[in-house]
Amino acid sequence: MKIEKREIKLYPEVLKTFRETSGYTIAEIAKKLKTSENKIISVEEGKSLFTLNQIKKLAEIYKRPLAAFFSDSIPELPELVDYRINREKRLTPDVYLAKRRAKYLSEKIKEISGKKNQIPSFSKGLAAEELAKEFKIKLKIEIVKSKKSDDKFLEYYKRMLEEKLTIIIMEYPLRANDVRAFSIYSDIPAVVLNESDKPSIKLFSLFHEICHIVNNNTGICSLEIEQQNQSVETYCNRFAAEFLVPSDDFKSEVSKFSQVDEEAIQQLKKIYGVSKQVIMIRLLEFGYIDKKRYETFKKRIEEKIDQKKFGKRDWDKVFLNRVGNLPLQEVKNAYNKQLITFYDASSILDLKIKYAEKFIA
Repeated sequence: MKIEKREIKLYPEVLKTFRETSGYTIAEIAKKLKTSENKIISVEEGKSLFTLNQIKKLAEIYKRPLAAFFSDSIPELPELVDYRINREKRLTPDVYLAKRRAKYLSEKIKEISGKKNQIPSFSKGLAAEELAKEFKIKLKIEIVKSKKSDDKFLEYYKRMLEEKLTIIIMEYPLRANDVRAFSIYSDIPAVVLNESDKPSIKLFSLFHEICHIVNNNTGICSLEIEQQNQSVETYCNRFAAEFLVPSDDFKSEVSKFSQVDEEAIQQLKKIYGVSKQVIMIRLLEFGYIDKKRYETFKKRIEEKIDQKKFGKRDWDKVFLNRVGNLPLQEVKNAYNKQLITFYDASSILDLKIKYAEKFIA
């Protein structure tokens, strides 16, 4: 009997946990392994066994090292509150993978750097707008206003928050239209943005998640920015809006235009680097436009939160965004101090050798 066709005894609890924490159903795994659902159930109940070939296939599907399948320990994933509007919809395997990746990076960066987050504390019960103002003051952050590209706005704020708060900010291909971002709170918190979103949407998502982290109520978010109830999500939306488009400053900028026409709206969008929808909602909130005009905007030219259609991509930038600036810098520091090997560094950052040589060596 060939070794790869020999049945291997594993801990059934580990196999079941690997499947569940990878976001797959029994039916999906049965199809991928070209076997029956009953076989999967039987193995996960300890009544049957997989062959080594099947285990290798599962390692590829779940994106886990083969050695992990022979362990008796059950890996834990952080429990995140699901704040999505449609909570009945299944999360994609990519979201589960991103959660594992963020948790792993958080733990490894703490291990090799010895650092902890610098999240400031605030008085309880603050209104979202007041929290945004105090957050800005405590971190000594100046609002950025220019007509630079949306990418530049996002890059500036990502770097500034990583450095001041000691947090990981990474982008990942979540392949989920209903997940804009999620965050994990720990000694080194992580914010994961949907790689496929437009930069202006990522920017709002980033500060929405920062609000979650400051209040230590992190979760998975779809960000319906028009919600007007008193939910946690509404609170974080108002925090993000006030931070990125401060009330007093916004009113001052609007007053410079003779009328709030399409050109004025486009200029305001460029000044703050946010989406057109955020600008329109701020205009509605402060009475510069009426509800009818906003509804017309929604029907005609609403900037939908769709996944971006990519053309030619700058893969260096893509992989740098997936790694995050803080992990890259801390791994480079550890490598340069000879605390870890080049192989360790590339493995921690999950980089192919050619990119590891560019970014690390």
